[in-house]
Amino acid sequence: MKIRFIKAKSILTRSKFGGYTLNPYIGCLHGCVYCYNQHFIKKIGREEKWGNFLEIKLNAPEVLEKEITEKEKEEVFFSTITDPYNPLEKQYQITRECLKILAKYQWPVSILTKSDLVLKDLDIFKKFYSFIKIGFTITTLNKRSQMILEPGASSIEKRIEALKKLKKAGLSTYAFIGPILPYFTNLKQIFGILKNKVDRIWFDTLNTKKENWQGLEKALKLHFPKILSEYKKIFFENRRKYENQLKEEIEFLGKYFKIPVKITF
Repeated sequence: MKIRFIKAKSILTRSKFGGYTLNPYIGCLHGCVYCYNQHFIKKIGREEKWGNFLEIKLNAPEVLEKEITEKEKEEVFFSTITDPYNPLEKQYQITRECLKILAKYQWPVSILTKSDLVLKDLDIFKKFYSFIKIGFTITTLNKRSQMILEPGASSIEKRIEALKKLKKAGLSTYAFIGPILPYFTNLKQIFGILKNKVDRIWFDTLNTKKENWQGLEKALKLHFPKILSEYKKIFFENRRKYENQLKEEIEFLGKYFKIPVKITF
C-alpha cells in the first residue's frame, strides 16, 4: 500500500449534478473491483493498482475554511474519487475536520460511504440539524460475494446497523444500490432490509469503461467463472433491454415497500 501526502490548491469542486464535491483523499483502500474510479484514476496518471494507494490532502480543512467564505452556499457531496471514511480517516481525520467547518457555516452536506467508521462523527452530524444526509452503498447482501467484490469495505451487517443508528439519531439517511450486479444484487431482499432505515434509495447500473470492466471481469473469472459469459451478454449485447426491465422492477418494489426511489440510469 502506497501512502502520499499532498497539498490541495482547492477543495470544493463544482459538480455537474449541482452543488460541490469534496474529496479529502484521492484513491480508496476499499478496493472495490467494479469501481468507476479505476478508469478516472488512470486518466489522471496514477499507475498503482486501485485499492493499493491513497493520497491524503493534509491541508484540506485550511483550504476549505478559505473557500467557504468565497463561494455561494450549496450542498457539498462527500465524495467522488474516494470514500471519505476509508480506513485511514480514523487516523488523519481529514473528513471530520472538513465537516466541522461546514457545520460551523451551516452548509448542507450529503455523504456516501461503505464504512461504519462514519459513526465516529455522529456528534458533528447533529450540529447540521436538517442540513445533512448520510448514505451507504449496498451492492449485495451475500457475505462471501461482498468480501470478494468490496474487500476493504465494512461488512453489510455493519452498514445496515450503522444506518439504523443514524436513523435512530434522527438523521436523514439513504442507500445507494450501485452498481446493480446481476446474480449478486437481490433487489427485493435489499428493499426489505432497508425498510424503515432509509428515506430514499438511489440506483445505478454498471459502468463498463475499460479499467472498470477489467477489474470486475478479473474477479468474475477467478471466483465466479460460470456467470462471466452472462455478464458479457447483459452489458455488451442486451444492455438496453436489461436496464428497462430493471427500471420496472425498481419502480414496482419502491411502491410495494413504500420507499421513494431515484433511478440514475
